Amino acid sequence: MTAIDDFLGQKKLAQNSLSAYRYDLEQFRQLVEGEIEPAKLKAYQQFLTDLKPTAQKRKISAVNQFLYYLYETGQIKQFHKLSLPSQVRLVSPHFTSKTEVLDLSILWQKSERPVGQLFALLIWTMGLQPSEILQLEAKHLNLDFQILTVRRGQDKRVLKIPQKLLPYLTELPEVGFLFAKGGKPYSRQWLFNQLRLYLETIGMAHLTAQKLREQYILSQLASDVSLEKVAKNLGLKSAVTLEKYVK
Repeated sequence: MTAIDDFLGQKKLAQNSLSAYRYDLEQFRQLVEGEIEPAKLKAYQQFLTDLKPTAQKRKISAVNQFLYYLYETGQIKQFHKLSLPSQVRLVSPHFTSKTEVLDLSILWQKSERPVGQLFALLIWTMGLQPSEILQLEAKHLNLDFQILTVRRGQDKRVLKIPQKLLPYLTELPEVGFLFAKGGKPYSRQWLFNQLRLYLETIGMAHLTAQKLREQYILSQLASDVSLEKVAKNLGLKSAVTLEKYVK
């Protein structure tokens, strides 16, 4: 049972209303990547500004009820109430309205910071999230068949490794987690620091993990990969959160 299941379980709703609540809350969970923090919530509010007022009102109501439930049950320490001020468009680095495919060929050039470079390439060419990268184990990587198995909870997906990326994966550990110390994966902050330091060395400090992942989405769509296929590659349950990229 997830927090969403528990929340919905204590509400007496008709089946149609229950389905609508679940859809809105699962979408919210995907967009904030399971993290209830100010930056992620602002990103979610940014996403809502592209929707019709009726949809905005419905989603805000469902999410605020859910956030209050999490607060009441002690699952979050602070209650974050969301709102959408009229005629105000929130700006967030996590979700941008710019839909330009950037020339990131510089990421292939030899670097003094190979670890940070590999993180950038995994996000840009395969759409991986930092949390997914840190959970990768040697057994998930098969260079002979050029496939990488990515696990998130009970879900898993098998991705084709781009040919050009293979040489960057040959020096990884043969057992255990690919990025670890003392047998345990490094922290997300460590990964972000490695990525930031690498991007600074190539003059691309304005990029972030989220923007690199967005470039993966844009480049895939520009190559005529279907929205549904991109969503599947990203591990999303639906393509609804990607629709803004084809408007």
